[in-house]
Amino acid sequence: MPAHLIHVPDMRLVDRDEVFNMYKPVVEAITEDELKKFLGSSRQETLHKVLRDKVKFATLSHRWLDTGEPTFQDMSESQKDMSKNLAGYDKLTKFCEKAGEYDCELAWSDTCCINKDSSAELDEAIQAMFNWYRTAAICIAYLASSSSASDFTQEPWFTRGWTLQELLAPEKMKFYGQNWEPLSDDPDDKHPTALATTPDDEISTPITPSQPDILSSITRLTDIEPRDLISFSRGIDNVHQRLRWASRRTTTRIEDMAYSLIGIFDVSMPITYGEGQRSWFRLMEIILQRCKSWEIFVWAGEWSPYSSAIPRSPKGYDAFDIHSSTELSKTLDMGKVEGIVGETPPGLRGDHAFAMTRHGLQMKLPLLDVVFDRPNQSATIHARTPGYLGRSKPRNISVRVTCRQRESKAEIYRLGIVNYSPSGLAGRNREYEIREGPLLCFFFILDPNDRSWLRLQTENVILIDHKGTPVQCGCSFETVYI
Repeated sequence: MPAHLIHVPDMRLVDRDEVFNMYKPVVEAITEDELKKFLGSSRQETLHKVLRDKVKFATLSHRWLDTGEPTFQDMSESQKDMSKNLAGYDKLTKFCEKAGEYDCELAWSDTCCINKDSSAELDEAIQAMFNWYRTAAICIAYLASSSSASDFTQEPWFTRGWTLQELLAPEKMKFYGQNWEPLSDDPDDKHPTALATTPDDEISTPITPSQPDILSSITRLTDIEPRDLISFSRGIDNVHQRLRWASRRTTTRIEDMAYSLIGIFDVSMPITYGEGQRSWFRLMEIILQRCKSWEIFVWAGEWSPYSSAIPRSPKGYDAFDIHSSTELSKTLDMGKVEGIVGETPPGLRGDHAFAMTRHGLQMKLPLLDVVFDRPNQSATIHARTPGYLGRSKPRNISVRVTCRQRESKAEIYRLGIVNYSPSGLAGRNREYEIREGPLLCFFFILDPNDRSWLRLQTENVILIDHKGTPVQCGCSFETVYI
């Protein structure tokens, strides 16, 4: 339950204690027979379901106006009359009217229901906001620039960072467009009439454009599948896909690009406005510690100022769609378990025990010898087919590497395989056998000053996609700091 809510009948802010007192008689009147109607896995879950049914509140999802949104202070009793002159007050009033139509006496808006002068309340709101949207009786989404689903491609609501969470979290959602006209005839756009008889196992398939509902339009625009729109499960699963969703959105404050994803990934981190880019680095550090797939490294472009293992923003993940390569998806399982850096259990790929240290991301990789052709932006691996007594044949492999970065005159390059197979290492780890299946790589150059490997920034995701007979090439199996 949020710290503050709007009491819809009189457009007045109320706190948790007042809400408790308002609904105390209703809660105390709950009988055992009523509890039996709300089956849960435990009595606590059953009580939670009953309380959600008795104490209903609606949430608002919208794009903020440049100025004139009523704040917490504006909605205080002393300023309430003046707040009615603000440009955003009419929107707030319309929202509360719609909330009332859904039998909600309480409503929550991020404009006025958070006392942003209280760092503790702001921190709580950001950490708990996903849950508030999830447990609301209805989420009212106001798309001010749309008169129908055909306008969604020009709708700013779909470009904002916070509205991604507000799209995924609610169990029930209703979209309104210009002049607060409903954009469909369904009372709940997440469960349209067209899907009422659709089996659960068919929801994972994209809705065809012929189906006249909101979900099909959103899926085509965002690439978010209907299953995620209807029943999104928060967490670190499908991390690359979720970061690609975020890559197409922007936030006014740089820190909000990270904070708006806290609920989606189900992580917790301190809220510190003013830290700038470091907020994104901190979020990615947490995700790296929990992620169990090498897809977390499938990105390209600018680095974070704090680590070359982390992109500067989620936009780096828009460089490649792993779902477009079924074969790559099969080789990205990390199987991360506790262990020693460089030790990989049989059947798993890569250094599953990598660690973020004060020197950077510590990881042990096979570094393949390559020749980099800068004008053609490609790296060549001088390999050979396996054989004995002179039967081995040269077989060069060309890999696209779009790299404009220059580090030194003495340019010695390597490709480091992230999702390597331990069984591919041979010859006392001085050779690596490249088999079928895409291999995700980092691009390195040897620093002539301290003879360490430096990762270079590339504009593409580097993949060795070899087909046919396995080939062997020279390598060194080393610990690098990225």
